[in-house]
Amino acid sequence: MKLFFTKFHGLNKRCCNILLLIFCLLSSVAFAGGSANVANEPNVPPKTITGIINDQNGIPLPGVSIKVKDKSIGAVTDVNGKFTINVPEGSSVLVVSFIGFTTQEISIESRSSINVNLSESASKLDEVVIVGYGSQSREKLTTSISKLDTKVLENIPYTNLGSALQGNIAGLQVQSTSGQPGAAPRIVLRGGTSINNPNGAAPLYIIDGVIKGSGLNDINADDVESMQVLKDAASTAIYGARGSNGVIIVTTKSGKAGKTNVSYSYDISAANALRLQDYANARDYIYYGRLSVAAAAVKTPTFISRLTQANGLGTGNDLTKATGFTTQYLTPANQYKLNEGWESMQDPIDPTKTIIFQETNYQDLIYQTGISHNHNLNLSGGTEKATFNAGLGYLSGEGTAIETFYKRLSLNLNGSLKIKDNLNVNGRLLYTNRTNKTVANFANTFFRSASLPGTAKYQFEDGTIAPGQNSSIGNPDYFFRGPYAPKGDAGVEGVTMSLGSKWDIVKGLSFEPIVSLFRGSSDVYSFQPAALLNGGSTLITTRNASSGYSKTTQYQADAVLTYIRTVANKHNLEAKAGFSHYSRNNLSQSANGQGAVTDLIPTLNASALPTNVSGSISDLVIQGAFSRINYDYDGKYLLSLNARYDGASNLGATQKFGFFPGISVGWNVNKEEFWGKLLPENLIDLKLRASYGVNGNISGLGDFQSQGSYSVSGLYAGQGAIQASVIPNENLRWEESKTLDFGADIGLFDRRVSLIFDYYNRLTENLLTTVSLPASTGYTSVLTNLGSLQNKGYEIELGADLLPAKSAVKWNVSFNAGHTSRKIKKLPDNGIENNRVGGFYVYDRSRGDYAWLGGTQEGGRLGDIYAYRQLGVYATDADAAKGPLDLIVNTSNKTKYGGDAYFEDLDGNNIIDDRDRVYVGNPYPTWTGGFNNYISYKNLGLAIRTDFTTGNTIYNYPAVFGNGQLQGDALPFQSYIDKMWKMPGDITNTPRYVWQDQTQNFLRGNSTDYQKGDFLAIREVTLSYTLPSSLIRRAKLNNVRLNLTGNNLHYFTAHTGLVPEDGGMDNGHYPIPRTFIFGANVTF
Repeated sequence: MKLFFTKFHGLNKRCCNILLLIFCLLSSVAFAGGSANVANEPNVPPKTITGIINDQNGIPLPGVSIKVKDKSIGAVTDVNGKFTINVPEGSSVLVVSFIGFTTQEISIESRSSINVNLSESASKLDEVVIVGYGSQSREKLTTSISKLDTKVLENIPYTNLGSALQGNIAGLQVQSTSGQPGAAPRIVLRGGTSINNPNGAAPLYIIDGVIKGSGLNDINADDVESMQVLKDAASTAIYGARGSNGVIIVTTKSGKAGKTNVSYSYDISAANALRLQDYANARDYIYYGRLSVAAAAVKTPTFISRLTQANGLGTGNDLTKATGFTTQYLTPANQYKLNEGWESMQDPIDPTKTIIFQETNYQDLIYQTGISHNHNLNLSGGTEKATFNAGLGYLSGEGTAIETFYKRLSLNLNGSLKIKDNLNVNGRLLYTNRTNKTVANFANTFFRSASLPGTAKYQFEDGTIAPGQNSSIGNPDYFFRGPYAPKGDAGVEGVTMSLGSKWDIVKGLSFEPIVSLFRGSSDVYSFQPAALLNGGSTLITTRNASSGYSKTTQYQADAVLTYIRTVANKHNLEAKAGFSHYSRNNLSQSANGQGAVTDLIPTLNASALPTNVSGSISDLVIQGAFSRINYDYDGKYLLSLNARYDGASNLGATQKFGFFPGISVGWNVNKEEFWGKLLPENLIDLKLRASYGVNGNISGLGDFQSQGSYSVSGLYAGQGAIQASVIPNENLRWEESKTLDFGADIGLFDRRVSLIFDYYNRLTENLLTTVSLPASTGYTSVLTNLGSLQNKGYEIELGADLLPAKSAVKWNVSFNAGHTSRKIKKLPDNGIENNRVGGFYVYDRSRGDYAWLGGTQEGGRLGDIYAYRQLGVYATDADAAKGPLDLIVNTSNKTKYGGDAYFEDLDGNNIIDDRDRVYVGNPYPTWTGGFNNYISYKNLGLAIRTDFTTGNTIYNYPAVFGNGQLQGDALPFQSYIDKMWKMPGDITNTPRYVWQDQTQNFLRGNSTDYQKGDFLAIREVTLSYTLPSSLIRRAKLNNVRLNLTGNNLHYFTAHTGLVPEDGGMDNGHYPIPRTFIFGANVTF
């Protein structure tokens, strides 16, 4: 490690000195030569053209580019859509272009004033996309890059920018697995590159040229100008070390020359949980719960005592604080409770007795209507010498669960200064402050507390709030917002500063250095006051307290030299070469304690006993050199070469450096002379492209893992001790992804329809995998590079303007879909067939023999799920007696009864055992995509966005937990109660209700508990109205837009859990909110 840093320090110092020397020398040349160039220009007066650029509705468009054709002379419209441009003699055409609109060429003729109305375009082929260290027109692009339509950002105040990508980028899986305000979605491109954690294969995020390890949390959507997703290896190879999982590039808004533009937007929203669990009411819970205990007592007679104990369905409760539930027999002493609204029912076990109880819906107590406010203020403008942009945003939102919130303050400043005609300097500052309060344990809150039986006491006789059963199945008003609620919250603060310049050394040659610094910190603290538990009978005074702090410091420096040349108006060349340095330091420390003597001092220093103190410091350095050459012949034949040579400090001593090349080619067939003769006239564009590249990945590797690590938390003979905990492996090297991509870009009907298609085949080798070690080594395992994974798939993006350009109604549609399949190619050799890890030894009917299936094995898929296939439910005891012997029943008495489920006997041996499991699904989707509609008529607009996922399976554990009565005081689902077997002769596919699921109807892994995760989401419906300009200009306003939006309106899905987008297991998560938003955007 020391040698590595010594080498890199020397390399870094030498490179910086060389770059500084070059910069100083060339600066003197530029300053000396700049004046001469100006002096030698001919003094020919240009013609001044003014005008206004509007959209199809007559609304001024700021930021539109107006250029003199075949010249490097241009202008940009101001906030009022106005422009002024000086056109030299001999030029007669202006090119007017704006992202998302059809480019127009306007003949100047003798005019001095020109007004243009631009029409929105559905074609993606007109786009300019951001690529690594530059930009490129879609027409000449030879790699797979998708660009987000920024219309998506107009209507919803995203707390995390990543959510805006959902359903909008082919091949990009974006899952909202939590409704917690500010929660980051899970983002995986083309199935990821990891065997150990496929869902953790996050892309590389780059914001204005700066790498962001924290993802998109710090970015205010109102500040975003464009977002690109680089998908194939040829496009990401220039990022070398961390490009294998794709790259997401975000560019924020910049100032443009013209009058100062001031805009303000405000959104207010109301959110409610989209779904609630279908829990049974208290009456049915008591009735069927007591019968379930009696049924279980047939095999285990001691269970019968539960009927008279102080629990949710037992009659051993009373009106004192000694018991936590209301169920009890009616007596003269408690009869008055019926006059206070308590309910009564006949005891199904002893009909001569009456049970009284009070019902509370505890699930309702957890949720609220969350109100959020979002403010954004933006100022931009400047002159031809200097421009600026300032964005200030404040978001304050309540969660749909009580006592949860999210607040974010963001500031985005940037400016540019033209020091000379050939030298520009620009700077950016991004500041974010986030605070949030979240649920400490989702499972305890949305799964266990929500299922607290309605018979639990809400309050005691003296009016004090009752705690419920315990802290994990408790009364929300007691544990979440009462005097015993945990205190604490979490905060994150970050600032990114960058300084860059562009120096046009000579014609065609430019130099662009950029340096940046990121400082981020987070802190969290919590304190648990003393609380009554066990139904209120026990006071717990542990008073757990904790505090944590972490700090990240990141330095980044990039220097890029670019050369552009055109020869004979046919040969176009762009070459880039650069150097990159990245270093990151993490510091974290935390402490826990307990035993404070009072709740009045909720800080860690009041704890009498420290229970854990920890801290760590880690460093990572990555340095590399890169280059790219783009060449095209007359726009027909396209070639791009990329390469990067990277070194990383966390790799083995002999494996630190890697070379990552990429090559791509393209052919614009429509530019050939034979095009118009042989092909249909409606086929306007056809570009064929292919690419191959190699990416590196070290995201799964700790900063010091190749060197091994030591644990310092132990004691030996009363003294501090150090022991080895992770074995070193100096041979750890890069994971490498090799991707072959074929694509086609097609334009139809005068580019009113565009189609982009990609097929990819990616092989990831040298995957980080663990190998078990003998206990005699003192270690359990070692990390190695011995795995490989293949991902294959195809993607399609379709856009179309459905109505003629002259139509008053505009209707734009877009559709995208991506299919991914994954197969394990190689695993570490362990002496087992296919080097399998885990799996199930089952009867395979296709082979007619027993075999190991599932698990992780060569030739298999990741995540295949095996379970027992339920065929039905025994109608009577006699039917059950005829069934096969079920060895999965977890009692010594294997007898099954009417109402028990029966399962498929795969091998036909009249025995149900663990060899009778079958494939029931896979947690990873095979298809993802979205379908969007944008319709406008004059000043009215309607946007409808949908997205979908297919092919994945979700295990509904809350249903298993309640319906299977894993713990006796968990509520079953009402839909289960309604359908379940209740008496001999019932024909149903829903097993009986038996306390603790003695015959394993549920808890064995029943195929009926695995639900299809396919969904179609109505993600957004927005109705917008832009006030007429004739009306608002009286108030000296430039533009006023109002919108009403519904977000997460509905999911069409078979999954019945709280989070339809969950992957694999629904274990009680923060529900996705349904949100209604009213917003206004005013431009002054």
